[in-house]
Amino acid sequence: MMEADRNYIADCGTSDDVNSVVSEKISGGNMILMYSDRFECAPQQTISDEVHLLEARIFTEDAELKIMRPTIADKFTWRLIDDRKNPDADKIEERHYLSIDRKRSDGTLYYAIGGGAYELPIENAERVRIYNYISYDHQGIAQITDFRVVKYLAGGER
Repeated sequence: MMEADRNYIADCGTSDDVNSVVSEKISGGNMILMYSDRFECAPQQTISDEVHLLEARIFTEDAELKIMRPTIADKFTWRLIDDRKNPDADKIEERHYLSIDRKRSDGTLYYAIGGGAYELPIENAERVRIYNYISYDHQGIAQITDFRVVKYLAGGER
């Protein structure tokens, strides 16, 4: 199988220290943190529980740093997509509706329609903007090979 050209990736690597990678690569963003035992959304801050962290997405409208590992026994790998460094990268924009029970949600605390609570850094959230990145293999065949979170969208925001 041919390796796809991933020219949209600005930087990548491995690390044992998640917080040093975050502070070096991105600032002023929002975080989506997936742990072995919970899920959190928050404005960018120090990650205090690296032991249970499986994936982190720290994003601004221009860039996303994704840090991940398959199991808690593995080393973290990371990649940075920065659209300012690759403005011509092929991508498709999508807007996904969030699962929100409007009767129970209040302020920045949201309840999913099927149950469960989560917090977002904005009030009146409705959707999330995502970019899907297109890569081409050696034969020029296109495929979506990655995506990044761009922004939470409040009700009516485009």
